[in-house]
Amino acid sequence: MFLPLAHDARLCADHWDSKHGTVMESHLTAEISASAVRTNLQLLRKRLAAGTKLCAVVKADCYGHGLETLLGVISEGADCLAVATAEEAVRLRDLGYERPILMLFGVSACAGGKATKDALDELIARRVTLTVASPQEAGRVAESAGRVRADASVHVKIDSGMTRGGVAADAAAALVQAIRRERAVKLTGMYTHFATAEETDKTWACTQLERFLSAVEACGGRAGLTLHAANSGATIDLPQSHLDMVRPGIAVYGYQPSDQMHSRLPLRPALRVWGRLMHVKDVPAGSRCGYGLTYTFERPGRIGLAPIGYADGYFRSLSNRSTMRVGGKDVPVRGRVSMDQVILDLTDVPQAQVGEPVEIVSSDPAAPHSVENLARLCGTIPYEVTSRLGPRVRRVLVD
Repeated sequence: MFLPLAHDARLCADHWDSKHGTVMESHLTAEISASAVRTNLQLLRKRLAAGTKLCAVVKADCYGHGLETLLGVISEGADCLAVATAEEAVRLRDLGYERPILMLFGVSACAGGKATKDALDELIARRVTLTVASPQEAGRVAESAGRVRADASVHVKIDSGMTRGGVAADAAAALVQAIRRERAVKLTGMYTHFATAEETDKTWACTQLERFLSAVEACGGRAGLTLHAANSGATIDLPQSHLDMVRPGIAVYGYQPSDQMHSRLPLRPALRVWGRLMHVKDVPAGSRCGYGLTYTFERPGRIGLAPIGYADGYFRSLSNRSTMRVGGKDVPVRGRVSMDQVILDLTDVPQAQVGEPVEIVSSDPAAPHSVENLARLCGTIPYEVTSRLGPRVRRVLVD
């Protein structure tokens, strides 16, 4: 059973002040659309052949959208979930998730010494599928499985050409043999990860897929194993890589893996961030604003302060470049983004007052302040924009 999720946006944006016995509205609210996530999962599912599983990646707090907020929704549309760390896997179990969990970090990512033993014991006892990339890791898993008297499920990760984690393709067979010698360690899957699946040129992705499948054959074949390779880009744009399971991440939350793919899905961004103007005042022509005084008002103006800054994940590189929406109009950011606040030019919205809503991030992909357009302004990707959203931003589930 999952923790209850609230559905009233205003209620969820509030928190209880125990000292004064009052309800206080959060200064920043991230509205996470349940219907958008459901739609995205349905669109991804339609790309798959019957019997192909969908493993939703929920690492990094659902890419910043909030694991507790979205767990129930994602669980409706996914067969299983993938996380990066041991802590994330345990958190999922603590939240009541009972279906399969794949931990993408290898066993060696656990802390070390006794902490490693304790972590592995708990992961195996709580039925988390572990990633193994070396005989040494397989040995540690076997020892832990013996201690807790339970079989350990493992997937072998093969480095097919990204040159990051995983066992080298030509060493995979020896690793699989080592795993199969351990009675309490059950090899249940093998996988790889693409480096360029979201790019127009699929040559390297196809090379990686061929290397992976060849390595699987060299290990004794796919019988009884779950094979998986496809991330969001490959799930959408490389159907031959779907195999037995796909692992979409960013697409679940409504963002295109890149602008370079041949195929695109009408994904719905799930995130909208808003706050309220916390200060409004008139300024004379010639006024300079913000740290470093990097902007000068050439005419008499009106400014407002939005309650977000780089401590909340609003990039400092958006200084003097981005916009937010007030009173239905896009208003520019003036001066440098501070740790906790941003100066907005309200000169063309003279009716704006303290307390008026400010839309900081839009769920409309065409808006200048959408996740994808903010990422372009920063020279980065949507993954970084959403995953940097800070803990002071209250996540709220809305329809």
